[in-house]
Amino acid sequence: MLQALPYHLGAFFTRFAPKWLCRSITWTLAEANCWLRPLTRRVLQQNLELIHPAWTNAERRFIARRIIHQFANSIMLFLELPFFKPDEIFARCELSELRAQIAEAVEGKGFIIVSGHIGPWELGGYCVTQMGHKVNTVALDHPSKEVTKFFSQRRDYVGVNALPIGGSFSELQDAIYRGECVALLIDRAYGKARKQSLFFGVMKDFPLGHLVLSARTGAPIMTGALVFDGKDRFRYVRGGVHWPDPTLDEFDRLDALQELCVRDLERIIKAHTDQWFHFFRLYDGKEHRERKRRD
Repeated sequence: MLQALPYHLGAFFTRFAPKWLCRSITWTLAEANCWLRPLTRRVLQQNLELIHPAWTNAERRFIARRIIHQFANSIMLFLELPFFKPDEIFARCELSELRAQIAEAVEGKGFIIVSGHIGPWELGGYCVTQMGHKVNTVALDHPSKEVTKFFSQRRDYVGVNALPIGGSFSELQDAIYRGECVALLIDRAYGKARKQSLFFGVMKDFPLGHLVLSARTGAPIMTGALVFDGKDRFRYVRGGVHWPDPTLDEFDRLDALQELCVRDLERIIKAHTDQWFHFFRLYDGKEHRERKRRD
């Protein structure tokens, strides 16, 4: 219960406190996290070396701090979501590229949207539901059951059906056949089914679920991200729309789709690095030592 208390307090403040106070609290907590957790800053700066090797150390320090602040802003927005009206959301969001992507899918058929932990991703799911599509996703349980319950209630409130990571493939497949949307974050591989791909110059594990789902159902995979675009404004940045190639066998289809999705993800992250909330090292141990030898 104690682990969930900060989230409940945050939700209380975002509902009843003035906006300026919520912003001030969010900024203070982000700044404290930035300076009290130097390891987090170092991890971000090391990742930035891979993403933007031409940047100076000062630039990497600045963006690492900005990432922490943008992450705090995304949490505040998630806590606010149940208190928004749909027309208020659409007034703040530029979604023309998302509409164009969805229009490329066969009308009435299911589709898959994949992104990373970029910008206010929970708001992106909410926008798709408000556009009239049933959204299904998978979510990793928090170590605290109360925190998991809090997040589940939030997603239920905004109309996103969140399933557990393990054993939900058949339910996602049925959702595609019903003409619904499956929205997944693919920049972290939590399950056992994973596949490596070159990512910013190092090998990284990626999940397989979206690839197998597309290959077996024929549904297109759309890549993109909703990003902060100024104060209280948001914009959808599109990647591509990728269809499984029926002339290839399933393994080759997975390879082809993965290459397209990962390259899209790289481009989006490179353009919006300050909004990629990845607090884990992109290279570790053996990979790190091999990179040092190559350099």
